[in-house]
Amino acid sequence: MKKKGHKKESGELHLTDKRHPVSGIASSVIAAVSFISFAAACIISGRNGGNAGSGIGLIGISCFIISIIGFVMAWISLHQENIRPLFPAIGSLVNGILIVIYMILYILGV
Repeated sequence: MKKKGHKKESGELHLTDKRHPVSGIASSVIAAVSFISFAAACIISGRNGGNAGSGIGLIGISCFIISIIGFVMAWISLHQENIRPLFPAIGSLVNGILIVIYMILYILGV
């Protein structure tokens, strides 16, 4: 059985022209930044007994907006041709989960 992207029958190496899209990598980085910022804001707020001030609230809102931008970037890069879908898939999954978490926190008013 012949596997895709491996050796051809004649013994030559077959390299694919698929690449990692820059916007997909950027969306994964955005997801990591958003998660780390949110975790830091939660730790700071927890240490202050929930009275950390409006600056921490602005960090939460900016994390929400950043995650939306990262999700859109990942979605667009998933629909490009000849790409490796690893980073866009990671970016869309993590940013999507973060968006849901931010929305739940906003609705609960926590």
